[in-house]
Amino acid sequence: MSQSEFETINSIVDIWKIAIQAIMFLFLWAAVFREKKIKRDGIAAVLFILANIGIGFLPCTAWVRYGVSAFAIMGYAGICYKKQIGKAFFIILAFYNFHCLGYLMANSIYQKIINVMLKGLDMMQDSYLQEMYRCMAVGMFCLVISYAVLLAAMTLILCRLIKGVDIMAWQDVLLLSVLNFVGSMIVGVVNGLMAVKIDTEFFLLFDEKPDLLWKIPMIAVLIFAGEAALIYFWQRYRILLSERQKAFVEEQQVKAMKKRLEEAENFYGSIRRVRHEMKNHMANIQGLAGAGQYGEIEDYVRRMDETMQELEYKYVTGNPVTDVIINDKCRRAEKAGIRFDADFRYGGEIPVFDLGIILNNLLDNAIEACEKLEQGEGFIRLMLKRKKQFLLLEVENSFDGAVPIRKGSLFPATTKQNVLPDIVTEHGIGLENVRDVAGRYFGGVNIKVKRDVFHVTVMLQQGNPDKIV
Repeated sequence: MSQSEFETINSIVDIWKIAIQAIMFLFLWAAVFREKKIKRDGIAAVLFILANIGIGFLPCTAWVRYGVSAFAIMGYAGICYKKQIGKAFFIILAFYNFHCLGYLMANSIYQKIINVMLKGLDMMQDSYLQEMYRCMAVGMFCLVISYAVLLAAMTLILCRLIKGVDIMAWQDVLLLSVLNFVGSMIVGVVNGLMAVKIDTEFFLLFDEKPDLLWKIPMIAVLIFAGEAALIYFWQRYRILLSERQKAFVEEQQVKAMKKRLEEAENFYGSIRRVRHEMKNHMANIQGLAGAGQYGEIEDYVRRMDETMQELEYKYVTGNPVTDVIINDKCRRAEKAGIRFDADFRYGGEIPVFDLGIILNNLLDNAIEACEKLEQGEGFIRLMLKRKKQFLLLEVENSFDGAVPIRKGSLFPATTKQNVLPDIVTEHGIGLENVRDVAGRYFGGVNIKVKRDVFHVTVMLQQGNPDKIV
């Protein structure tokens, strides 16, 4: 093989390597950003590959191509994925680290193959140069193939590990990128020591230290394993934190429902006491009438009427728990000058505990939103509708028109301050908790905002979720 043929093959291998890098990165991007932007991402992917290959033909170092590619990717992410730009930044760093580690391991394989093949050549033969170029070409093919396999393996592992991550905070990006920086720096140091000119001679790292042919790949493997382990435990931490938050919310909801049950029990206990004392009241009225104290009778009846009104519910829903919840929220709203209307009749289709959680969260959020308005401007409407096998629970309320979306959520954020570190309050994820309850009944939550009116619809499939097939 002549030198010109070797250079041609080397150029082809370089383009092949660039294409492999671009394809693997785009595969990782597609796996991590699973949004409905396929067409736009596809066009961007084609342009990305063409740009990388085009830059590969230019007489510039690989650093220029990597820098231009990173700049283009971050620009695209900033335009199309503003809320997930931190994740895009992490992907770029991780992929570049995998590229460096893959090249480090593949280069050791290349050096080993070249050493073995060159040892079998006779420098005194006329065909020595042609054979040397042939060996180097074979080594380059082995380098690219092993590099492609290693890069693909690391990329697939990262895809599996980071699956399901929607939002990455910048502190998480920095934490998870520590080993990315370490791996890239180690590769830079090793490449700088591969061949060092000392006076008129060259120091060849693998010739002087042949044991590094297996130690350096081992270091690269350990760095990747550390990166994978860090991502894995970070994922576990996120899952545990989410479960901790849900457990906290459920605990608060259970306490709230117990309180409502106690209120319902006290209410009906009061009714029983009034019924029991009614004979005494009638006897007292008869005594006052017999004594001719009609003014005292009027005052006595007035006080009895006030007591009975306190025991009356404005809304009778068909269940003591929902009676207490809705009437309690109604009294709270009316005290704040908020108009409250309800069209709600509970038929037992959904367990009252789950329905109570939904009512508590939605009505609390509605009252909180109305309390920010001027006195008398707020209103809340509660409706329960039935459509075939579905229940539709709707809450409509006025608000100030501002709908802040919490980071990492499709639902509006709470305006209440969190009093516990690393834990959100039950109000802070009220709508998400409603969504979780609705999910048990194969339903969902739909939010509509029209100017200064906030409308939430919760759809529930009737029946016990354990019996729904």
